[in-house]
Amino acid sequence: MKLVGYLIMKIAKDLRYELAKELESLDLTPAQWAVLKNIDMKEEMNSSLNERTSKSVAHELEFDKPTVSGIINRLEMKNMIRKQPHPHDKRSFILSLTKEAKQLIPHLEEASERVMIRSLSDLSPGECTQFFGYLQKVESTLHHANV
Repeated sequence: MKLVGYLIMKIAKDLRYELAKELESLDLTPAQWAVLKNIDMKEEMNSSLNERTSKSVAHELEFDKPTVSGIINRLEMKNMIRKQPHPHDKRSFILSLTKEAKQLIPHLEEASERVMIRSLSDLSPGECTQFFGYLQKVESTLHHANV
């Protein structure tokens, strides 16, 4: 059991590396993709304004606030994110995706999917389903332990 944690960490690092290679041609990093996807999901769910701030993104992605601020600023310079003043909190901004970012999301999802398909190619469909179930169970256990 001692090596399980190490192996999970190594797999996560390797997946980030593979995703970075896939995203390179789109001029994005895995962290930028995570921020874009987080905002995209919130927009699709019509989340409240408070859930579409950099503070909320940082909390959900478990990134520190300065890191998220830097990512958001770079995405804003790339015309991927729009920041609008929060109507009730003058210190924060509401984040939304630009038209360009919305058009790019399917390509980013495809890049991510290609990495996963390659990574799981030695597993049968049944093994993939089982593996995913185990990952969900571990994630749920960890989430409930931290609530």
